[in-house]
Amino acid sequence: MESENIKTYLTRLLTAVLVVGMVGGFAYGVFKYAKAINLFGLEKVVVSGASLIPNEKVLEYTDLEFGRSLFDLPLDSIQQQISQNPFVLAAQASRQFPRTLFIEVHEREPIAYINHSEFSCVDEYGYIMPLPPAGLTLEMPILSGFTEDDTIKTGGVTGNRRVQHMVEVLTEIHKIYPQLYPEISELVAAGQQYTLYTADSATRVYLGENDLHHKVRLLETFWDTIGQKRTWADYEYIDLRYKKQIIVRERT
Repeated sequence: MESENIKTYLTRLLTAVLVVGMVGGFAYGVFKYAKAINLFGLEKVVVSGASLIPNEKVLEYTDLEFGRSLFDLPLDSIQQQISQNPFVLAAQASRQFPRTLFIEVHEREPIAYINHSEFSCVDEYGYIMPLPPAGLTLEMPILSGFTEDDTIKTGGVTGNRRVQHMVEVLTEIHKIYPQLYPEISELVAAGQQYTLYTADSATRVYLGENDLHHKVRLLETFWDTIGQKRTWADYEYIDLRYKKQIIVRERT
C-alpha cells in the first residue's frame, strides 16, 4: 500500500514538472518570438508631473531610441539623465507594455526669484535654477541687493550665506505665516541687513541681521493682533531690529 502511494505521488510530481516545463518553454518561445518581431519596440513616451518645463524639455536629457525593445531600456540610466535637468528633483521611469515608456517627474518648487547678474530661481533647499521657459510668470518674491562679489550659480545648492538666510526667512514665512508670503514683493539684502517690501503698498519691514526666525514669528504675532483693523498700507514701515519692541511709522 505504501509503495502504491509513493508511485502515485511520483507520477503526479512528474506530471507537474512536465506541465511546468511545457508552460515555461511555451512562454519563453512566445517571448523570443515577440522580441524577434519587435512586438515591444518603444513607440510612445508619456511624461507626467512636469509643469515648469515642457515634456519635450524633459526628454532632451535622454538618449531614447524609438523602436528599441522596452526590455532593453536602461530605466536607472534614464532616470539619472532626466534628473540632470535643474528643474527635476527626481524621476521615475517604468515600462507599460506593449510599447510605452512612462516617466513621472517630481519638479523642484521655486520659492523666490534671484535678481543678480541675471534672473534665476531658488527653492527652499537653496538649489539655484535658471528661469523657467515661461520666464517671470510665477508669483513669487524677488531676492535682491546682491553685489558683483556675490557668487550665485545655477545648477546646485548655493553656498552664498545671504541667499541662504533669505531663503530660510521666506521658507519660514511660507510655512508658519502663509498669509504674508503672497504679500511680499521683494526681500532686499544690504550688507547683513534684510528688509521686506510688501506688494501693494511697498511697506518696509526691517528685519535686521540676527534672530530672523524669531522676527518672523514676532511679525506674525503683531499682525494677528492688529490685522483685523489695519492693513499694510496703513504703515510706512515696521521695524523689528530692536529687542523686545516693534517700532512702526504710520502713513499720514
